[in-house]
Amino acid sequence: MIRMNEQEAYERLADFIQDYIYDNGWEHLSSMQIRAVGAVLEKKHNLLFTAGTAMGKTEAALMPALTDIYEHPADSVGILYISPLKALINDQFCRMEEMLAGTGLFITKWHGDAAVSRKEKLLCVPGGILQTTPESLEAMLCRHPENVRILFSDLQYIVIDEIHYFMGNQRGLQLLALLERMQRIIGREPVRLGLSATIGDSRQALAYLNAGSTRKAKVIDYKEERRQYLISVTSTRIGGTDYPVAYGKKILKQSMGKRTLLFTNSRRECEILVAQVRRLALRAGLPDCYYIHHGSISRELREEAELQMKQREGPVLTGTTLTLELGIDIGDLDEVIQASQPLRISSMVQRVGRSGRKTMQSRIAFHLRYFEAEGGVLENLDLSLVRTIAMIELYFREKYLESVRLPRFPMNLLVHETLSILSQKGCLYPHRLAEELLELAIFRHISQDELKQVLRAMMEKDYIRLYEDGAVGLSDAGERLCDHLEFYAVFESEETFSVRWNEQEIGTVDRAYKAGDSFFLAGRTWEVQGCDMKHKRIDVEQGTAKADIRFGGKGALHTDRRTMEQIHQVLASEETYSYLDEEAAGILAELRAEAKRLGLLTLLSREPGTDNLLVFPALGTDTIRTLYYIWNSGGVTCERVMLRGLLYGIRICSMTEQAFRIYNARILEKGCRINQAYLLKKERMEGKYFDILPEKLKFKELTEDALDRQGAAEFLKLLAQGEEHIR
Repeated sequence: MIRMNEQEAYERLADFIQDYIYDNGWEHLSSMQIRAVGAVLEKKHNLLFTAGTAMGKTEAALMPALTDIYEHPADSVGILYISPLKALINDQFCRMEEMLAGTGLFITKWHGDAAVSRKEKLLCVPGGILQTTPESLEAMLCRHPENVRILFSDLQYIVIDEIHYFMGNQRGLQLLALLERMQRIIGREPVRLGLSATIGDSRQALAYLNAGSTRKAKVIDYKEERRQYLISVTSTRIGGTDYPVAYGKKILKQSMGKRTLLFTNSRRECEILVAQVRRLALRAGLPDCYYIHHGSISRELREEAELQMKQREGPVLTGTTLTLELGIDIGDLDEVIQASQPLRISSMVQRVGRSGRKTMQSRIAFHLRYFEAEGGVLENLDLSLVRTIAMIELYFREKYLESVRLPRFPMNLLVHETLSILSQKGCLYPHRLAEELLELAIFRHISQDELKQVLRAMMEKDYIRLYEDGAVGLSDAGERLCDHLEFYAVFESEETFSVRWNEQEIGTVDRAYKAGDSFFLAGRTWEVQGCDMKHKRIDVEQGTAKADIRFGGKGALHTDRRTMEQIHQVLASEETYSYLDEEAAGILAELRAEAKRLGLLTLLSREPGTDNLLVFPALGTDTIRTLYYIWNSGGVTCERVMLRGLLYGIRICSMTEQAFRIYNARILEKGCRINQAYLLKKERMEGKYFDILPEKLKFKELTEDALDRQGAAEFLKLLAQGEEHIR
């Protein structure tokens, strides 16, 4: 790797980039940006850029890549930029367009909302940067594979922004398959540049970035930590009302006079809280400076919220979900408020990084609601405060981030890619189809026999057909499926209804409301005037009636082993935390006392007043779920202990401790078996094609990619030996 000092790196960049750096008042290049110049221009390795939010990762990757394609013009698009969100593409477009002004290089957006004229112009004269999403790239491969050759024949770089967002899920595997298929068409391997602020395990991230590439991969990180974090945690006791006025008043007080993002864990929570805070503000005579930004709000209203956050001089608050978690430029923020416990540490870090970009002093206020347990019932215990403290301690003291397990048996995606490849190429003989599929890196663990089982299932469901000459192709139903825009997304999409007021789209809802119903959306209450089922349209007028709204789906509360260990540690210790307010500190003391009373800190205990055992291992969600299925499959009646959404342990019904230990020794002898029928009854993997898969392959995907059999077996060995071997 070429080593340069700051002056050498600056002078190696193209003149227009030097001008951009000067015009924007940069005092210096970061160490990451300096190292990136030589590393990118060598073009030998795929590179993973890891640094905190607003630390210049995008510039580190793109400045030398742009220099290269400027000095050595490609005969096609030179840089393919892939983003998880169209909004992030639109934001980066504006930034890059300013940098490229007057250079002859141009940047083109290629997604469903982008101008057709710009796409056609690029096809006539391909060059510069093309920005797209995995779904738009899939559509290009399926519908117009000839455009792939035209646009990318001399492609030099692939930039994957927010790479952590793709890792460990179906959409991320889809992207890897698309890149490899594209490489086959153009006959070359462009350099891959991955960008992320929240990588827990760089080895896993490098393995993801490098899948399907023969290049080596290296990390370029940035460890100069100048950012300070100011953290506060409040917890509000709630009774019969989920969102009491006292809670809304705390958020209003926290945000007054500030530029603030209010992050929530669901669209419904976002709508409720912004409506409540706005109502309290207007009653107090404060200006209306409240906006909403989530996936069910229309693009126009989301862009209006982004514009207000950028340009409004006075205080402003926007309620949002993950749509503003990533790097969309909304100006400098005074503070981030997190309503409810964070779903993941990585998500928490992304969110806090949105504030203090100029001052390098990030502020995050956690506003939690505490559901007081009734009658000492175990399952009613609310540990959201403890879980939040554990996550704060792990990251802000240890810089710990969760790792991501890469799926090994993505059977759902195998169905999707079979359809996609047949849509692209037409009919293929079985051996050629097998080569096209199983030589993709993401399917390297899937056997020929398993592929045959999937193809037979697809024929039975009339997705594909076998022709007289032995070739495999799409059936009529398969062609209709692949011709639909929803096909290109590997995730299941909700049925939605467009909500319109005076012909302006407000957003979408996922259910049909009838005339006279009221609901709130985009922070306002709406009264339904009519619902057109055929065109999926709901016409509304502004209303005043009390209303609510519900959206389908919710984020899974997944907890890894290290976080669970920290939860146990927070409950067991007497440590005080300076960032807790008085009410939160009092609630923590109560929770610690209750944890001791209920035996939450004991690995194996008798449930008071019953003949049941309680098992509370400090293990991750996947491992506890695996133990549950192993024990159930072995003939023991057991139940998962869910503490308001947190999987904390397992209840073993009607068994003595000695019998339980003997039972576990026998399970180990038999190999920790899991009953296939029981597992498939209880669990479902993500993906649109799960139901068509053979039972055996569903079971394999679940046990290999959703559960942790190895971790469960290791725990059972220790449990059979005795508790002293575990603690």
